[in-house]
Amino acid sequence: MKKALREKQWDIILCDYKMPNFNVPSAIALINESRADIPLIIVSGTAGEDVIVECMRLGARDYVAKNNLSRLGPAIARELEAAEARSKRKRSDHELQHTIDSLKNAVGATIQVMVSAVEAREPYKVGHQLRSANLACAIAAEMGLAQEKMDGVRMAGSLHDIGKLSIPLEILAKPTKLTELEFSLMKEHSCSGYEMLKEVESPWPLAQIVHQHHERMDGSGYPKNLKGDEILMEARILAVSDVVESMASNRPYRPALGIEAALEEIEGNKGILYDSAVADACLKLFRGKGYQLY
Repeated sequence: MKKALREKQWDIILCDYKMPNFNVPSAIALINESRADIPLIIVSGTAGEDVIVECMRLGARDYVAKNNLSRLGPAIARELEAAEARSKRKRSDHELQHTIDSLKNAVGATIQVMVSAVEAREPYKVGHQLRSANLACAIAAEMGLAQEKMDGVRMAGSLHDIGKLSIPLEILAKPTKLTELEFSLMKEHSCSGYEMLKEVESPWPLAQIVHQHHERMDGSGYPKNLKGDEILMEARILAVSDVVESMASNRPYRPALGIEAALEEIEGNKGILYDSAVADACLKLFRGKGYQLY
């Protein structure tokens, strides 16, 4: 019986508490060891109530007294039916997860195409969205956010500049400082990104995060001058990672300012432009844990 149990060849186990060399506790231990979904029914005429309660607590499915064996057939049928239902549910869950994984792969491939399209128009910023996304995800992890929020931050970070597909190339690649009019056009990329993503079905508010990633805690950002808690946490995180990566990298109108200058910007405007908890997590990553952008 023990060998068969280990090989998961049983649909159900009937066990007398006082069977020689094999009793209820040993059966439960083997089931737990094998992680098999095998219902265990106790059949006994001598086990006391306290023993039965303890066995049920450990994982036995039912108890049938030997003087009432008419209950045994229905109990077996019920447990087999329940086990089959659990098995079907597991198969359905597995198939659902497979579908979700396939969709994630497809979405990932689509996002990479979009990122490549943006970077083809801004070759000096190749890798910016990925580095910003990775830093945003690391900040989220440092803050102890749930995995689902971390996934949303990473996905939005990978797409946050998609709206630049609508910006004229001569503005994107201009080697000197933008004029006021040109900068106003550049700022439209947040809204354009929102429009591109707002109908995309997603478990995360991607369009809103992209829309808000240039908002600032004091209301001085764009496009809607949102303040404080009006800004999604994911967007607050992305705001910091975007600034750090941008300042630490070369741009056509200036050389890289360096990571220390970027961190001083975050530290100096903590609680003003940038969320304090986000800023602290970012500073801790670089100054305390040796995080590297590249």
